Amino acid sequence: MKALLLCGGEGTRLRPFTHTQPKALLPLAHQPILFHILDTIATTTIREVVIIIGPNGKPIMELLRKTNPWGFDFTFVDQPTPLGLAHTVLLAREALGNAPFLMYLGDNVLDEPLRPLVNRFVCEKPDALLLLRRVKNPRHFGVARIEGKDVVQVEEKPEHAQSNLALVGVYLFSPAIHQAVRVISPSPRGELEITDAIQQLITDGKNVTYHLLSGWWKDTGTIADLLAANQYLMKKLTPAVAGEVKKSTVKGVLRVAPGSILKNCRVVGPVTIGKGCRISGSTLGPYLAVGDGAEITDCHLSRTLVLADAHLKGVTLTNSIIGERVHINSQQKTATAHSLLVGADAVLEL
Repeated sequence: MKALLLCGGEGTRLRPFTHTQPKALLPLAHQPILFHILDTIATTTIREVVIIIGPNGKPIMELLRKTNPWGFDFTFVDQPTPLGLAHTVLLAREALGNAPFLMYLGDNVLDEPLRPLVNRFVCEKPDALLLLRRVKNPRHFGVARIEGKDVVQVEEKPEHAQSNLALVGVYLFSPAIHQAVRVISPSPRGELEITDAIQQLITDGKNVTYHLLSGWWKDTGTIADLLAANQYLMKKLTPAVAGEVKKSTVKGVLRVAPGSILKNCRVVGPVTIGKGCRISGSTLGPYLAVGDGAEITDCHLSRTLVLADAHLKGVTLTNSIIGERVHINSQQKTATAHSLLVGADAVLEL
């Protein structure tokens, strides 16, 4: 069995950060979204992963070619234009061959083991097994209607949903899906929808079943969801201090990578600090993740992602994302809390 991992989207809702890197490489709890997904897939028996990448996908290829602790056999397939999820199945046809496969959207993060689902799929051999979750706003998702153990209808973002069961972006397919994606037509928004392909399976009398998720799940496609996912995952961190912590107070979980120095700081965990950081005179956390090479002086930072090589001085930030190599310097006398979204290489004087 193989995995098809979709990382070709443009990530327009995560701009400005996706102007400079693929959304799959944005950090959650100090490792890329992509790595969280691969950690999940690695708990199964799958060892061959086909990755769909877009025009900005070169950094994904470069990273996985030098960092592969899972031992996966990666194949990369280009999707020059995002023409729908079913379109990715067409593009990956040769790489997938006739094997059944797990299809996983590259901005979804689960806190539920996949191995039992893969084992169930292998044993029961349905044509599709869909992961579903009850949601309050089903019209924002693909929606499934079920009868007993079967899925009897799916539709994409319906105006009047007939159920509250959303497709969460993880699917298991038999090779029958390849015929289904070949016969469907583009939707009104010009894309080949995977929901239409699944509905084609149902129309053709194929066996489409489901698993109802009960654990945590997050589609990290927006800034708010990215920050929420970061907070959830940081709650699972354990302490690990490989750098130096001097004249600082620490409450809660702190992780410090090698080569980093914290001095005269107050830490309210969970907080995670990358490699080679220099941080002094600051109040850190809760829910602060700092990328490699950052320099932070006299700041108050909470519920925030600071990406690699950012330089911050004298700022108070909450619910913020600070991009790579950003420089922010504040001369304000009062500690006004800012919520900022600052893309790579920006310079701000406050």
